[in-house]
Amino acid sequence: MICCCWLMVGGLPVSSALAKNKAEIVNIEIGEDSGVLRVSFFIQDCFTPSMEEAIRSGVATTFRIRTVVEKPGALFFATVIQDVVLEHTIKYDYLKNEYQLQLPGTAGTARVTRSFAEAKEWMSTVRELPLLPLWRLETGQPYELRIKAELSKVELPLFFRYIFFFVSLWDFETDWQVVAFTL
Repeated sequence: MICCCWLMVGGLPVSSALAKNKAEIVNIEIGEDSGVLRVSFFIQDCFTPSMEEAIRSGVATTFRIRTVVEKPGALFFATVIQDVVLEHTIKYDYLKNEYQLQLPGTAGTARVTRSFAEAKEWMSTVRELPLLPLWRLETGQPYELRIKAELSKVELPLFFRYIFFFVSLWDFETDWQVVAFTL
């Protein structure tokens, strides 16, 4: 069994203390299965109208998600146990009228759908991501899971930079979400 507690800011959980118009990580769940520590969460408010327009125009878009498990220490002496970066990528194929997604860390990493709503849900959801084997953690010791997501910087060919000048306007980066837990 894993015990969790939320980091508090001004008496409110971090997820409640953030502005509602900014992308944030919510619904964090930590669990264990088959001797592996797993995490699930959702990236909320990560798609802007201009980003959606760019995706529908065929611009490949990648979310970079970073998860860090560490053993807290005094001041700057925390011990990083695991640092995982995964990338969720979406690209629209005009000829096939479908969204192609690469979702490492999930069963069936490549997915295809014609529904943009379904593609957005897949892009912003992480379910049962295996972080590390439980034997690497000590029972009864406090640990922290930190999660952050950002839009990978898009490098467009020179011609497209003039057409999609607004790409720099839809960059996002969430704040770190921190969850303390013990095994």
